[in-house]
Amino acid sequence: MPPRPKAPRADVIALLQEGRSDKYIGRTLRTSPMRVARIRADLDLPRYQHAVVSLEQAWAARTQPTTDGHLLWHGFHREGIHPVLKHQGAEHSARRLAFRIAHGREPEGHVMAGCGLRECVHPRHVEDQPMRDQLRTQLDTIFGAAA
Repeated sequence: MPPRPKAPRADVIALLQEGRSDKYIGRTLRTSPMRVARIRADLDLPRYQHAVVSLEQAWAARTQPTTDGHLLWHGFHREGIHPVLKHQGAEHSARRLAFRIAHGREPEGHVMAGCGLRECVHPRHVEDQPMRDQLRTQLDTIFGAAA
């Protein structure tokens, strides 16, 4: 394997001052992350700390608003169907997170989009089982139980 080119020290320092990681700088400048770490130590800069992003921030970063008021999921889909957020080594249902964001409580049963757009994860559009049961009861009261 050919040796990596030696990126100018000034370029490494510029990225270190931006707060980038040794691995990021190594990849970007095609140099050794160990060299970057040595330059970091020479400059007495602290080790890189990963930015801690909250679960809600990670969720919001993977949503895309539509022009008609929905939020679509642009993250991982388990089995190609279920929107899932992978965060700090755990998987979280995107719809259950949306429900928690909107209602401040854990949902009961399956969480589904109540707006009619199955792909929607908008916090105001998702419903848990008790909400669907309550709606069904109200509709039965208004229109009468189905015969």
